[in-house]
Amino acid sequence: ATWAHGWRYGRAFTLSESAGIERLGEPVDLTVAFPVAQARDPYREVRVARVDVAAGSLREVPSQIYGERRIGDERRCHLVFFADVPAHGQATYLVLHGNANAERTAYPTDLEVTGEGYDLDISNRHFTAYLSSQTGQLERLVYKRGHGLELYSGGKGHGEPPTIDWSNDYVDEGHFQKLRIRSWAEVPNYEVVRGPLCVRVRRWGFPASPLHPVYAPSRLHVDQTYTFFAGADYFLKEGVMEAVKDLPIAALRDDEWVLSGYSFTDMVWIDAEGTLHEGPVDGAHSQDLWGVGFYHRDSRDAFVALWLEHSSEQLEQLRHNGSPTLHYYHHGQLWARYPAGSARLLEAGTTIRQRNAYLVFRYPDEDAATAIETVRRRFLSPLQVHAVGSPGAGEVVPIGALARPG
Repeated sequence: ATWAHGWRYGRAFTLSESAGIERLGEPVDLTVAFPVAQARDPYREVRVARVDVAAGSLREVPSQIYGERRIGDERRCHLVFFADVPAHGQATYLVLHGNANAERTAYPTDLEVTGEGYDLDISNRHFTAYLSSQTGQLERLVYKRGHGLELYSGGKGHGEPPTIDWSNDYVDEGHFQKLRIRSWAEVPNYEVVRGPLCVRVRRWGFPASPLHPVYAPSRLHVDQTYTFFAGADYFLKEGVMEAVKDLPIAALRDDEWVLSGYSFTDMVWIDAEGTLHEGPVDGAHSQDLWGVGFYHRDSRDAFVALWLEHSSEQLEQLRHNGSPTLHYYHHGQLWARYPAGSARLLEAGTTIRQRNAYLVFRYPDEDAATAIETVRRRFLSPLQVHAVGSPGAGEVVPIGALARPG
């Protein structure tokens, strides 16, 4: 109570680890709710603290609030912080609130953002991501290790702004036109979260063709979000495609990356059991892939997609394809996933969901398969949250004070 002087309320919870993987600096994103009478401004007053009974310490950890909305007598929002939890163990944390006079936080991290709206350059100690000023699509990636590899898309294109992330798109009946979110003259709908721990860029709307609006608009709604974290050598992409009316198609893609300049020398892919393989995709696994990517055998630069979720309740045979190729004409490296396969009609209400992690990292010299498979298991086995009545017995020595002098 002395350490948290000024804060009136607190709640305790534990994070449990079940996959046998030590979590250090693991991003945790929780939905939390506060009674209106107990939290005037969550952005200003919410704090997170770690209770370490074994070490006898209590200390504040950086946190970030986003997405606040009021529903009835509650303020609901997302709370992000980085957690440390031992393998097969648990850790106890506190959320404190109820201090209208608290100073707004200013946690120092390596996450830097420049630009306005969705026209952003996002950087941490591992890489810099450049989003298209026209469409918000990921345009370039520059590594901060070695010689500073830059991933870009050049060469032959289709008239849209060149980006390394080319999805989502579809070709309409008869191959008459290709409709893409990369063809937006400007993003129709977007929201951006900027903070010291994470940056989220969400965009949604209907894809457009190069001849928009001469021809009928799209019938496929796309909602896509990028998430970048401080200190992380990866970023996330989540998305939903939904047919709002019956939609005849010739082709459909929901994860396509085009990398010009021949930056890599070798391919990797992950099968349905989560095992990583090097080299060309085995034909028997070509329609059931759960990760693809490339690395350079000398520089060890690598770019690998982990397909964590890919689902549809309506499509009977959702395809998990997208074999990588090292030599795509006019560019270099490419993979493209066609989830609808040979289907030529998406019925109204059909949805396809995806959640992917993209590793921007150094390919391990030894036992790379185990390292990458472990990262994938981390994503597929998130820490479990359990509310507890109290932070546990034992004496703890607070580190510093929750309130800064001011």
